[in-house]
Amino acid sequence: MRTKKILLNSLFALLFIVIINTVQTYVLHITKRFGDIDFFKIGTHIFGVISCIISLLSTIISWKITSKIQLRKFSRIASAFVLSILIYAILQSIYYTVQRFLIYDLGTDFSMLVGNFVFTTVIFHLYISGLSLAYFYFEENAQTKINLQNTEKEKEILQFKILQKNLEPHFLFNNLSVLSGLVKKNPAEVEGFIEDFSDVYRYYLKHSEKELVSLKEELEFLKKYISLMKKRFRTAYHFEIELENESGYVLPCSLQLCVENAIKHNRGSEENPLQIIVTRNQDYIIVSNDFKPVDFTAGSGVGNQFLQKSYELNFGKKVNFKQTETLYTVEIPLI
Repeated sequence: MRTKKILLNSLFALLFIVIINTVQTYVLHITKRFGDIDFFKIGTHIFGVISCIISLLSTIISWKITSKIQLRKFSRIASAFVLSILIYAILQSIYYTVQRFLIYDLGTDFSMLVGNFVFTTVIFHLYISGLSLAYFYFEENAQTKINLQNTEKEKEILQFKILQKNLEPHFLFNNLSVLSGLVKKNPAEVEGFIEDFSDVYRYYLKHSEKELVSLKEELEFLKKYISLMKKRFRTAYHFEIELENESGYVLPCSLQLCVENAIKHNRGSEENPLQIIVTRNQDYIIVSNDFKPVDFTAGSGVGNQFLQKSYELNFGKKVNFKQTETLYTVEIPLI
């Protein structure tokens, strides 16, 4: 299939060259027979070089303009080619008129402009613009391929980092320590703790490579995680989930990351618990917490970086981080 496509493209390019060459030969024949251009004069060649530069400039401008419009690849090439002819007609006509006036002190009428445009377009512009557009197209495709490869690599690195972060030893040891305490002091809570703990890790492993999970599923996971945190910190952190509408999809572990960051980077106590609230505002899930930063936690920013990059790379959406003197908020877009 790929070989067939290459052959078709090659035949198309060859046909294009043959047609242009035929037209050029005919125009040169007509020019030699009826025209007065002296191809042996240096001025004629200087005129040709400048016309080639104008052609290239026109093509670059047209390619830049069409790059800002959402077009399919062949539509864009065709649009850029047509636009380059229009731009070339304007610039070449200005140059031709100025050149005749400054060098030869001659005037220029409309028929001369048309004749000059047709001649220089066929002789110079068709080749220069066609080959330049082909070069721009393949160069852009190659760069796009490199960018996609880099994006995929970046996504893999971020996924690895977040999985590594979620499965890091201190999380495991802290919860095993809590479990040990429950066995001694509160055996009735042990079974529920083990169940929540298992569900949390199972969710990490099952969804670590997925791009999306349903909001309902993510909320169920968040409640399991919150249950662990309550057993660990007791009443030092107060959690509220206020959502009536659970439709939509989010990045796996995104809500849990926000809650984890709130706990890790803010001060909470049984006397003055930290408030962490999860709400919904149209197409955003909002995780907000009291801003009571703990001085000794610098943080690596991996969690926020993962959220921001993942939403940008996968969905072209932005996660909003807002901070005031009393409140820190993360707005996660729903898909």
